[in-house]
Amino acid sequence: MENPIIIVGAGPVGLTAAEILTSQGIPVLVIEKNDSPNKEWRASTFHPGTMELLETTGLTEELLKRGLKAPVIQYRDRQTGLYAEFDATLISDETKYPFRLQCPQSTYTQVVYERLQKRTNTKVLFNSEVVQFTQDPNGVSVTVQTFGVEQTFRTPFLLGADGARSSIRKLLGLSFEGYTLEERFLLSGTPKSFEPYLPDLAYVNYISDPDEFLFILRVPEAWRLLYPIPPSVSDEEALSDESIQAGFKRALKTEDEFPIVERMIYRVHQRVAEKFHQGRVVLMGDAAHINSPLGGLGLNSGIHDAVDLSRRLIRIFSNQPQATIEEELEVYSNVRRQVALAYVRQITERNTQLMKEKDSEYRLKMQQELAKEAADPELARKWLLRAALISAVREQGIGEPPKAKQNH
Repeated sequence: MENPIIIVGAGPVGLTAAEILTSQGIPVLVIEKNDSPNKEWRASTFHPGTMELLETTGLTEELLKRGLKAPVIQYRDRQTGLYAEFDATLISDETKYPFRLQCPQSTYTQVVYERLQKRTNTKVLFNSEVVQFTQDPNGVSVTVQTFGVEQTFRTPFLLGADGARSSIRKLLGLSFEGYTLEERFLLSGTPKSFEPYLPDLAYVNYISDPDEFLFILRVPEAWRLLYPIPPSVSDEEALSDESIQAGFKRALKTEDEFPIVERMIYRVHQRVAEKFHQGRVVLMGDAAHINSPLGGLGLNSGIHDAVDLSRRLIRIFSNQPQATIEEELEVYSNVRRQVALAYVRQITERNTQLMKEKDSEYRLKMQQELAKEAADPELARKWLLRAALISAVREQGIGEPPKAKQNH
């Protein structure tokens, strides 16, 4: 392949961009530091706005075969029970996909990777890392190290989809502004159903509690439980069978034991890079913005980045006259950064605060406000369209030409 676009990171965001670009005849080289595509289960929610964007690729159809439809989102209080419920069938007239689709990101990543393996214009280099790059007006020279051996590639564009600790962002010297929550979160999963323990349980549940809030989520392989770990508890202790069993028992008010099929600790960040491109080097997904998982927006907004940027690159490669390269990438950076700040951060911060607020009066006030939204069909529709990222796509656009965006 001559002068392929180089994408760093074989996770869901990088591979989505590779899928779209190669389908249009643009060659791609993917650089991945691990020995296989990203296998993390962590993210597992695909929103209606994302399924709409992926529809033309055929990936939505593949996801629907593998995922669980979750039309109902519940908000509960650990002491007083259910206080707000949003049913996405309210927006059936707005989208063909009036539900969240629950499917682990590892499944999505594998599906996309298998498609890419059948294409002659795609190459994936595993066990490889970008150690440096230099750019000029016509492209980027990228030095890649594989098992200690360095080689240099030339590319018209270098795309960094290499996660929250992005080496591409660090090599660009861009700041990653925001904060890290004090709590560590523990994610555990079991194939044993939670439904007998919590009546009328939906597949997506946010449960408020000042001491130990809970997030309960159903994916095809498991019921998942997410909760904060006290500072006094070490990672090793929190990940022990005994500790995880105790977490299940507290959450479900039972003495039953549960088979454990996943366990993971991670810190929660809300950070956005100062800009999403510098010259011909562009950031996507967690490399550009990371947020709390309480909203299921990290994976989705990253895929939206990939779709937006790919549409711009396809325009550039087809020599469409609407805009210069710099204009296209500047609009990408501005639009996607605005979505990260005005939609993703606001939604995830609100969910996190609802669940962990310690002031009882303020917690009740927030719960009552959300209950009012859920009970009013028009307010509920607005909430659902925003939570599903449909509003973000409609208001900010995806991959629109710069001049069109200026008149948006």
